[in-house]
Amino acid sequence: MREAPSTSRGRTQLSTSMSADAIDVLSLVHINLRRALGAGPMNGESSGLFASVPLLPALGVAAALVVVLSLVVVFVRNQGGKSRGALKSSIFKKAEEAATEEDVRPRVLILFGTQTGTAERFSKQLKSELAVRYGDGNRYEVLDMEEYKPENLHKEKVVFFMMATYGDGEPTDNAADFYNWLTKTASEADKGIGSAGLLETLSYGVFGLGNKQYEHFCAVGKRVHKALGVLGAKALVRRGDGDDDEDIEADFESWRTELYAGLDKCEVLVKSSDGGSGVTQIVAAAESVPSYQINILTGSEAANAEDVSSAPPVSGDGTSKDSPFLSTVSVMRELHTPQSDRSCVHVELDVSGSNITYEAGDHIAILPENGEDVISRAADVLGYPLDTVIQLAIPEGSQSSLAPPFTSKAITLRAALARYVDLLSPVSKPALQALSAFAAGEEQARLRRLLSPDGAAEYKAWHQQSRSLLEVMEEFTSCRPPLGAFFGSIMQRLQVRFYSISSSPAMHPKSIHITCAVVYMKTATGRMHEGIASYYLKQQKPGALVPVFIRHSSFKLPKELTTPIVMVGPGTGLAPFRGFLQERAELVKSGKKLGPAYLFFGCRNREQDYIYQQELERYEQSGAVDRLFVAFSREGKQKDYVQHHIAREASLVAPLLREGPESQGIFYICGDAKNMAKDVARTAVKIMADAEGISTAEAEARLKRLGDTSRIQRDVW
Repeated sequence: MREAPSTSRGRTQLSTSMSADAIDVLSLVHINLRRALGAGPMNGESSGLFASVPLLPALGVAAALVVVLSLVVVFVRNQGGKSRGALKSSIFKKAEEAATEEDVRPRVLILFGTQTGTAERFSKQLKSELAVRYGDGNRYEVLDMEEYKPENLHKEKVVFFMMATYGDGEPTDNAADFYNWLTKTASEADKGIGSAGLLETLSYGVFGLGNKQYEHFCAVGKRVHKALGVLGAKALVRRGDGDDDEDIEADFESWRTELYAGLDKCEVLVKSSDGGSGVTQIVAAAESVPSYQINILTGSEAANAEDVSSAPPVSGDGTSKDSPFLSTVSVMRELHTPQSDRSCVHVELDVSGSNITYEAGDHIAILPENGEDVISRAADVLGYPLDTVIQLAIPEGSQSSLAPPFTSKAITLRAALARYVDLLSPVSKPALQALSAFAAGEEQARLRRLLSPDGAAEYKAWHQQSRSLLEVMEEFTSCRPPLGAFFGSIMQRLQVRFYSISSSPAMHPKSIHITCAVVYMKTATGRMHEGIASYYLKQQKPGALVPVFIRHSSFKLPKELTTPIVMVGPGTGLAPFRGFLQERAELVKSGKKLGPAYLFFGCRNREQDYIYQQELERYEQSGAVDRLFVAFSREGKQKDYVQHHIAREASLVAPLLREGPESQGIFYICGDAKNMAKDVARTAVKIMADAEGISTAEAEARLKRLGDTSRIQRDVW
């Protein structure tokens, strides 16, 4: 049975129309075959097309039949494979018309580089608004950057780039190849090696996504914008910088408003409809919300549905996000003592049987699941039992911008909510727009006010309270969207979570270790928030299967073993350095000569959260690390942090921060970007200024140069 109005009539019409056209051709073939063989027409046959044509010899007709039947087959296949977008005015065309049909509308391309899904969501939102505002005179396409060949960029006319910055000013995984090609090509053109006018026919816009708490805020968006300009492309709008620490939705809305104002004044796009002022509100009524067709299955059809009682449906080798591997939990233990009111777990994942290779400093991605309590609450607000078996599909003949569903196979509502829906992250504005269509009375009025220009200040304050999708649906009790609309336009996909690997393959070649702080905190609304991935990991028992894949990092030990290093990693920032120390311990065992290594670790109290204490002390005794400095921030009357210990050990640290051919030290920082990393950087600047008698500005410039040459490396979040 179906949860939404059936569209099966469209399928019937499709097969009937195809059959009718095919039968017309076959009828003509049949009639002329009879004539060629000397038989008269059957009762009711019209001589029609062949009335004045002399009868063909039988052999000639047989040859003609082969050709005609081949055309029929091609015709049928063409009809079956034709995109739904081509069925707008009349569902079917004759074979000869389909063969010559081509979409000649100018293409407007939107490329995204994303790590958490926000840039992808913004891209789809921009596509929908452009289509509504400027009509179907243009062909709008959204593409993942890793699916696009950058060498074709010079052929494009209009491209918008949604560029997230990850980690220490780096491109996201899916954007890395495109980014590297673009920046390299621009650099060569700047030096006179390549063509500075390569992209002179391209008009573009760039919106960067980042967080101002990071040193390299929106660095990737800035570099992409600059590179495009170097290659001769023309900007349609200023570069947008979205700050996730404040209100990235408002930043994106402001940028779009300026973009549309610019597009309205130029002739870059074909304009077949009139756009209003400002940002287009595309959701006005429930029937306009793009929705999947939902089939509710029972009996034998539901027998083999995906459920959380079975392993996640992945069977890859773990080498990329498209090929996750089902690792096995071999060890799970708590690292904090019973005196601590927080939790941090040590997890070991067996990756035997995979093609995974890793190095100390790499990252592991976890595909988490929502907990039972969370999905039970979600099922309650949706009004369906968790055991309901559903099947999602794009409605046939649909003209909406719906992406393919997360699965086209039978799946229980429990598994869909657990594995694919982000229920606990802050709700997005497009999701609120769609939800408002299904609200009623005062609740609908309140939501629409929040989404209106007059409610901008109220929305900003409301949004900064980090209300999750589940929380909003529980608050606005009249919002009861159909399942098709919920999965099609309201939910956001549950994203992978990355962790710095806390082991080395030199010691653990088939096991990957994770050091995970379990997130459990009270939000501004009073809700107790559980970290999706950290809470999921903590619930796993030895033997459990966890989908994972590896992301390689540039955060690595120096190739030259005698290079001195400083490692700064309080809390779980210790993770990659634990891998470094395991590797150095193996090198010490093999008799290798190593450069000096200093580790600055920090925690609150040695009796509560001094993780891996005995292990670290053993490494110091063995020579894997020369000096271990530990800051206990809550033991004394004054806070004591890692930067205070670094300042006290300036004589050890300063030589590693020098420039010149004789200076080869590397300074590593891992952990909190918002406070710790900045405090450590300020301390390093002061050490350089004091040690060498240079100004603060000169020391800051040197710090930047050291970062540019990878002598300062950061793995921060």
